[in-house]
Amino acid sequence: MKRNSSQEIFIIAVFTLTVVSLWVYLSINKALHKEDQPVLSPQQTKVLNPTLDEEVFQELQKRKS
Repeated sequence: MKRNSSQEIFIIAVFTLTVVSLWVYLSINKALHKEDQPVLSPQQTKVLNPTLDEEVFQELQKRKS
């Protein structure tokens, strides 16, 4: 039995819509369930100094003048 061309186009459109819908769903699901990785490792955070180095600002003022 031979199918007509409109039925074949419909089947291809359904498969395409299914694949695109699955692709969008998986992309959104991956984005929502992404675990946040720390930006810095624990060794890198030990190096950070929370005090403000005012000498740097003085050097910048000298360069600006």
